[in-house]
Amino acid sequence: MHPGDFLQSPEEGYDKAVRQLYRALLSMLNVQNMLEVGCGPGVDYAGAMNTNPNIDYTGLDITPQMIDYCRRNYPEGRFLQGDIHRLPFADNAFQFVYCKDVLNHLDDWKAGFSELYRVSQRFVLVNFFSGLGANSFNQKELRDGYMINFFDWNEVMSEIYSYNPLAITCYPRDSYQEEVSILIQKP
Repeated sequence: MHPGDFLQSPEEGYDKAVRQLYRALLSMLNVQNMLEVGCGPGVDYAGAMNTNPNIDYTGLDITPQMIDYCRRNYPEGRFLQGDIHRLPFADNAFQFVYCKDVLNHLDDWKAGFSELYRVSQRFVLVNFFSGLGANSFNQKELRDGYMINFFDWNEVMSEIYSYNPLAITCYPRDSYQEEVSILIQKP
């Protein structure tokens, strides 16, 4: 069992494919400092430390209970309560910014993404866990007590391209997936 797993189903835990991708990218890109927005119970903090014990990691979550949990279970980590719409960091503060399973909860994902991009120096890795279909314009659904927003693939990619990034890589590499991670490299 990995840290934080008891708060997540096995399908969402440490060994989930998107988390394996995140850890591989941390290693491949030689990430030295990072911000995770929506750190939850710290599963990806544990992944970062297992990938590079010297990484300078900052985790941020809007939920006070998650921050308290992380501080109790990972006292060596840096965890802050905050809102994706007003990140309390300077422009270009982090080499790598990671945001998993947050943007689909926002009515205005573009405003949240703008903040992620602003505080990133080099890379932004975002995960849309649902609804990047070809015909899913601005739909909403209540699931397990949480509002889920569905976005259109073309709308998402057009917004990301509007930032004129150096590179964009999607995982999986074909579009219209139920779950997709997008790595954006800033110029």
